[in-house]
Amino acid sequence: MTKLSSRGLGGRSRRARSQTMPAYPGRHCAATCSSARCASGGLPAAAVRNSSMSGCASGCAAAGPALQHSSRPTTATVRAKRVRDIATAGFPALDVWRMMTRPLLVRPFTTGVTAMRLSSNRSLLFVLVLAASLAACGGAGEAEVAAGESAGLDGPRGTLVKTTAGELQGEYVDDAHDVLAFRGVRYAEPPVGDARWRPPRPATRWNGVRPATEFGPVCWQRERDMSSLYARVGFDADEDCLYLNVWAPSADRTATHPVMVWFHGGGHNAGAGSARMFDGTALARKGVVLVTINYRLGPFGFLAHPALTAESDHGSSGNYGLLDQIAALRWVRDNIAEFGGDPGNVTIFGQSAGSWTVCYLTASPLAKGLFHKAIGQSGGCFKGERPYLDHATGETGAEKSAHDAGLAAAAELGVEGDGPETAAALRALAPETVLAATLGSGAIIDGWVLPRTPREIFAAGEHSNVPVIVGATANERAALYDASSEPSREELVARIRNDFGPRADALLAAYEGDFADSPGTADRQISGDRTFVWEMRTWARAVEDAGNVAWHYFFSHAPPVFRLYLPDQPDLQVEGGRRAYGAYHSGELAYVFGNVGLVGIDWIDWDHELSEAISQYWVNFARTGDPNGEGLPAWPRYERATDQSIEFGSEIRAVSGLRKDKLDIFDGFFGFSES
Repeated sequence: MTKLSSRGLGGRSRRARSQTMPAYPGRHCAATCSSARCASGGLPAAAVRNSSMSGCASGCAAAGPALQHSSRPTTATVRAKRVRDIATAGFPALDVWRMMTRPLLVRPFTTGVTAMRLSSNRSLLFVLVLAASLAACGGAGEAEVAAGESAGLDGPRGTLVKTTAGELQGEYVDDAHDVLAFRGVRYAEPPVGDARWRPPRPATRWNGVRPATEFGPVCWQRERDMSSLYARVGFDADEDCLYLNVWAPSADRTATHPVMVWFHGGGHNAGAGSARMFDGTALARKGVVLVTINYRLGPFGFLAHPALTAESDHGSSGNYGLLDQIAALRWVRDNIAEFGGDPGNVTIFGQSAGSWTVCYLTASPLAKGLFHKAIGQSGGCFKGERPYLDHATGETGAEKSAHDAGLAAAAELGVEGDGPETAAALRALAPETVLAATLGSGAIIDGWVLPRTPREIFAAGEHSNVPVIVGATANERAALYDASSEPSREELVARIRNDFGPRADALLAAYEGDFADSPGTADRQISGDRTFVWEMRTWARAVEDAGNVAWHYFFSHAPPVFRLYLPDQPDLQVEGGRRAYGAYHSGELAYVFGNVGLVGIDWIDWDHELSEAISQYWVNFARTGDPNGEGLPAWPRYERATDQSIEFGSEIRAVSGLRKDKLDIFDGFFGFSES
């Protein structure tokens, strides 16, 4: 059996490796030009190829190899007819080419309007440049330049993609030209004005070509201070935020690559698909088409209210963030083949709240048929605690209904009542005001998106019965724990006895080693196992019970701490050193995306080797439903009888009975059979 380990494969410390980051790269030269149309003095062939212009190649070596790559992409469709006899004096070939390759950007973020943004005098210069190039070709009578028609667009279909709403132009992520990125792709109409707190609507068609080279704005969320790994400051937020991003292999876009759709975490209150951590270049290089999305967060995504329910065709409200995610999956179904993806082989995956999403979507009848495999990282949906729409019940652990919570939040914002005028008043509030509402976020048992609790849906066999990879990290609560509120041993024991009743003694005995370290350590480990580790084993068992295949992992390697959303500011002081948090919540993300070195500092060889293995397991699973592959340690299927997992630690190895004595106690606590 193949075994990888930090000891056996060069786990020595060294300087961080460099990794190419997404940029606005140059274009690769891919076409040839007809020498018959040029005499001499025309643009270099490379310039013609990069400019998306058909035309001159002969006698065009004057500008030299410096023109092999443009520094920016061409991002607009331009047609010029019968432009001739414009003087070219003062425009040597190099200067002409530099001016011509500055982009004309059609901005996609202006609601209802397509806005053209040009630099001062840029449009005039472009016409002059175009005329100069034609004059250099002996006064050709007519030239037509259209993005998509030129040999300057590399690959079988170039950087243009035709979606159901219109054409998009992406860009190569770097000079390797093996991955295309399409950023800021609108998948639904802006949920603004009267569309706030309504299900998303498909994006309206547009004419022409839209550039897809910049991320869209993030959805409204609160900032978080710099003391946290999850710090969020200085971002551009907007209610018009329903955008997705695609990274695709460029070598053969007629192929049908497996598709992976990522849902970010953040408690359904924060985060964005555009975080550098989720850059899809490395995964696309392994042969998948990766999609990341934004979805409505906080009160914008999860406010339930009687006034909103009354106007709904489905008699529900509150799950708008989940409806956004389902809309994105429908967009993938309808469009991903144009990017080289296989709409019949889609894997959804997410971490933390994104993993809750994966679990909820697996349970939702609205998402059936939109995906074929699922990966959940540190977040499940089996212990309950989600509210019902219009009544409180002890079954979910919710203290009040989602309607009651929404009424309280609206009253806090000065809006009372539950009639049509109330809905209008809520929609008239400024987004900054809405964001101030005190409201828990997350899925609601609304009778439509989630007809019943996920646990009930799974038990009845009504879920999307797909193969899964699920797992958690060893120290889930380490980076989430407020050390200032650490209890004394006596306080923690009293709380455990109150919460766990007759199971308290067994729990205290199981975690005695953690108590010996400190009450805070025990508190963190009990909370992490109860909230995350137990959930993921339960999910694997539910899939096995339904007759499908589950693969369970446990991430125990300690990465250096890094800021998830602010990778440009990696210097984060942690008592005990950069790896003192152990295998903390979110710590596996850099490894899954193959982005070790793209965020954070002080990575070692084993970090890179472990990342290569984990990301390959994920890609293999997306391709075939089995993570195993050549050169990787064997990963056994999860079965309740053997309780086998794969552990990603100082080595990669199969283990059995991982924390079984502890997790079995939670089985009984949450009403599952203990085993």
